[in-house]
Parts: sequence; C-alpha cells; structure tokens
Amino acid sequence: MQLTNGDKVNLLAAYHFFIGGIFALLAIAALVVPLAAVALGESEFLARLPGWFLGSSLLIVAAVLGVIALIDLVLGWGLWQLKTWGRTGAMIFAVFSIPFVPIGTIAGGVILYVLLQDEIRELFWAANQPHAL
Repeated sequence: MQLTNGDKVNLLAAYHFFIGGIFALLAIAALVVPLAAVALGESEFLARLPGWFLGSSLLIVAAVLGVIALIDLVLGWGLWQLKTWGRTGAMIFAVFSIPFVPIGTIAGGVILYVLLQDEIRELFWAANQPHAL
C-alpha cells in the first residue's frame, strides 16, 4: 500500500501527539512518584532532602517535561491542520532530536526527510492559500 502525502503528514502528527502524551505523563510522574514515596516513607534519601530543594527540583523537572509535551502537542496539531508553522516547527524540533541516539536520530531524520520533500512542501503551501469565493 502506497501512502499519500497527506497520510505521511498525518503519521508525523500522530508521532508528535504520541511523544507529547508520553512527555505529559512523565511531567505528572516527576511530581507524583517522588512525593508519594516521601509521603509513604518509602524513600529515606528523598525524605532527608530539604523540602524547598525537593519541591523546587520536582517543579523544574516537571515544567521542562511539560513544556516539551506542550510543544510536541502543538506541533502535532499544526501538522495535522497543515499549518506552515507546524511544518517549520517540526523540522526545527527534529534537528534538536537528532543527538538523542538512536531513537531521536532515526525519528529526526525521518521527519526531516518527509517534510523536506517538494510534494510535502507544496501540500502545506496549497493548504494555506486563501480560497477564492
């Protein structure tokens, strides 16, 4: 079965939605799991940390993961809606994912390969032209 250009872009959008969901779950887990371990008395190490340090560290980690999740979800929506900013943002994000061997390298390379094709660029261009009434 041959994928159409729209199918390729939808698969990239689904990938960004999936990764965004994973990072959102990681952001929640970064807060819930350590706090639950301290509350249940399961981690002596975490219990010995000062409250301000533990709380601020968890908030920083959760915020970074949450921002990555939000960016991925927004890029997925932009690709799904064939927005030119979604294509550009996905290409920028793909470049930043390449150093994360092996998954980031493969995913970033595939995303760049697909989004830099002339047919895909024309698909985004055509979708963003004002329609004559």
